[in-house]
Amino acid sequence: MEFFYAIFTKEEDNILVSIPDVEICETFGKTWDEAYEMGVDALAACLSEPETIVHPKSTREALQKKNPESEIVPIPVDESIRKKYAKTKRFNVIFPEDLLVRVDEYRAGAGMKRSQLLAEAAEQYLEAQA
Repeated sequence: MEFFYAIFTKEEDNILVSIPDVEICETFGKTWDEAYEMGVDALAACLSEPETIVHPKSTREALQKKNPESEIVPIPVDESIRKKYAKTKRFNVIFPEDLLVRVDEYRAGAGMKRSQLLAEAAEQYLEAQA
């Protein structure tokens, strides 16, 4: 699994999280667990933007040497979160009415939006064809 090192720094009532190898990728949390979760989310959001500048990965040792008072923690790149930040585009689709009724019944039972169900179904279909 791909990851980047993050710098966790305790300041007053927050834990600041900075991922130096991904430009402008910072967040915070009230607790260590929340800071970690926010770091995973922030990394996915930053990497979903095509304009984000990603530098060669720093080593844990180099980051710890530059930040002796901080904790250096690996943050995984969560592709499922990254996909949620992907740019979307609206388009019109025409379905037979009876199929649309079945789609809506299924997605309501699964707690999904129509577009989410259709996007996931299309992705699964395309992966099966590859």
